[in-house]
Amino acid sequence: MTELADPRRKPSRLTVERLADGFGTRTRVMSMIEVLHRRNTINFRQYQAGVAIYQAWALGIMGARDAEASGNGSDPGGYTDAQLDAAKTYRELRDAVGGRLWNVVFAVCAEDWSPSRWANERGGGMDPKGAIALLRVALDTAADCLGDLA
Repeated sequence: MTELADPRRKPSRLTVERLADGFGTRTRVMSMIEVLHRRNTINFRQYQAGVAIYQAWALGIMGARDAEASGNGSDPGGYTDAQLDAAKTYRELRDAVGGRLWNVVFAVCAEDWSPSRWANERGGGMDPKGAIALLRVALDTAADCLGDLA
């Protein structure tokens, strides 16, 4: 693809962007949370909450799985403070959002699923519009929690 995507069209997962220097373009795949924000399905506050959930999960949970929890005499090892803080934030967000709402927000933000995929595979055949409504409520709750954590 050498042409820029038409900004009037709903963005697909694949997007072409101009490079900062103005010479050329790059192609990248957007996360589902970014696609939802660009389509105005979720607002900027909800988008920020979704990104924060992903970052807390990636660093605090996935990063901790990859880290060595114990060290030896010459290398203390263990988790970094950033990983511990991210894991704490992740748990607080999960607890604040709770139950069924967490299932949809985790699927979209961390597993990069579309709300309609979640509705069909895990939502018990829920209408995809209902999944989007659940996602909005969950992201609003997460944003409220993040405001309380700040």
